[in-house]
Amino acid sequence: MNIWLKYGALVVASYLWGSVCWGLVLSFVVKHEDIRLKDNPGLSGSVRQYGWGYGLTVGLLDVMKGYLLSLVLRSIVIPSWVLIASFMAVIVGHNWPVFFQFRGGGGVATTLGILLQGYLVAVLWGLPFAAVAGVIWKLAPRIKAKIHFSPFISAVGAVPIAIWIVLHRSWYPDYVIVVALAASVLIKGNQFHTNAQRFRTYAYGMRDRFMDHYRDNNLPPTA
Repeated sequence: MNIWLKYGALVVASYLWGSVCWGLVLSFVVKHEDIRLKDNPGLSGSVRQYGWGYGLTVGLLDVMKGYLLSLVLRSIVIPSWVLIASFMAVIVGHNWPVFFQFRGGGGVATTLGILLQGYLVAVLWGLPFAAVAGVIWKLAPRIKAKIHFSPFISAVGAVPIAIWIVLHRSWYPDYVIVVALAASVLIKGNQFHTNAQRFRTYAYGMRDRFMDHYRDNNLPPTA
């Protein structure tokens, strides 16, 4: 087989592996429903809908998805760009799974699995910051109302992880891997769709209130 076809097959396989969205699989198999009708199919959404035990199981499976992929890819001899593309592909697969109408999770837990396998010390360095962020989230209702638990602690914990990698690793491929993973997580189609829907709902509500006000102030005088 042509070497370029092999590299392409690795990237496609990574995407398909990422498309196995465990939050959705378990919601269908265990709960006999589609969690996406109520919430995000990741760790945070699973915790909110079904409890901590269920949610942590989903989170652990998503972490192992990234961990196992990184373990396999780093055990074979491939160019760095194939490694980077495959890491991005597994996150994109998780966020836009081909098996589930391209509506998946957020990719945070899968990204953590990749980092755990390749940058364990960096993740351990970021854990205390993420723990403090979790306490702040729990005690600050205004923060809790604006952002979910998992994205908040992940964003805070990602800063020291990135700093450690910058200080201890080379710019290529390590810096590029971190940037690619961050981009793949941040560019979430389902998040954009959710925000767009919220905006449309708000806009329609403003339009209806304006029309009601206009009609109330322009009623013809009664005889």
